[in-house]
Parts: sequence; C-alpha cells; structure tokens
Amino acid sequence: MDAPGQVRRGESAESEQIALLSRQFRPALRRFFGKRVKEQHEIDDLVQDVFVRLVRKVQADGSQIVAGYVFQTAQSVLNDWLRKRQVRQSAAHEQIEVELPNLEDDATPERDLAGKQSLASATAAVLELPEVTRTIFLLRRLEGMRYADIAKRLQMPVSTIEKHMARAVAHLDLRLNGKS
Repeated sequence: MDAPGQVRRGESAESEQIALLSRQFRPALRRFFGKRVKEQHEIDDLVQDVFVRLVRKVQADGSQIVAGYVFQTAQSVLNDWLRKRQVRQSAAHEQIEVELPNLEDDATPERDLAGKQSLASATAAVLELPEVTRTIFLLRRLEGMRYADIAKRLQMPVSTIEKHMARAVAHLDLRLNGKS
C-alpha cells in the first residue's frame, strides 16, 4: 500500500499529464466529438475520458503518447459512449419541463399560495405512485442516481427501472399537466 504522500504525488502527476494533454489536444478532440455527437453537453466529458484513458495507459506500461493514438482512443471512447447510450435508450426518455417562477418579481401572497398548491399537487401525484415506482422515481430525480445504480441497489434489471420511470413520468405528466 502506498504511503499518503506517494498517492498524492501520483495523483498530482496524473493531473499534470492531463493538463498537458488538454493544452495539446482539447480543441481537436472537441471538434472530433462535435462532428459525431448531437448532445453538446456530453463533449467535455468525452474529451476528459480520452485524457484519463491515455494517462492510465502511460502509467500502466510506461509508453509515450503518440498523436495518432489520441484519436484512436477518442474513437474507442465514442464507441463505448454510443454503446451505453443505446443500451439505456436515452433518446427515448422524456425530460420533464418544470416551469420555474420568475424570480425577478417580488414575492406576492398569490404566488406563494400558487407555489404551495403546486408543491402539494406534485407531492400528492408522487404519493399516488406504487411504492417501487415511487422509490425508483425519487432515487433518480432527487438523489440523481443512474439507472444502473438504481438497478443494482434494488436488484432489478435496468430495463425494469426504465419502465418504472416511464410510468412515473407519464403519471405525473397526466396529473400535473393533464397530458398523457
């Protein structure tokens, strides 16, 4: 087991290597992923994954990073991301749009009452869900857990978690917005 000082030095070296790679390759990798990924918010995570893989490879076998290998790694990261996305069928998930109140206005008793009524309606709608569906919904939306983590925790397949989430979203949409 490494001494605490050795672990910190290793982490520091890894951070320095990632910073160096970032200066050299970040713009090119952002363009690479930008041409291949619609979800622009995912690009920085994908670029970071490339850097982490490269640094771990260098630390594991002592090799040097060659520019061509950077993009080979980027393609591998992209393939893994697409595979995970396909398994999770993330494009089939609907986002719940929550209208936030205009905070520029001064608080009024009417707005306060409307907020309390909305909260009560949302709480009642969530409580109407079956226990398992409610638990899954709350773990995902309040705890921010990933489907795979929820599935592992509840010892269920990811597809079952996805079905429960779809039911919960449909129920809440119907109850809160009158949509099905």
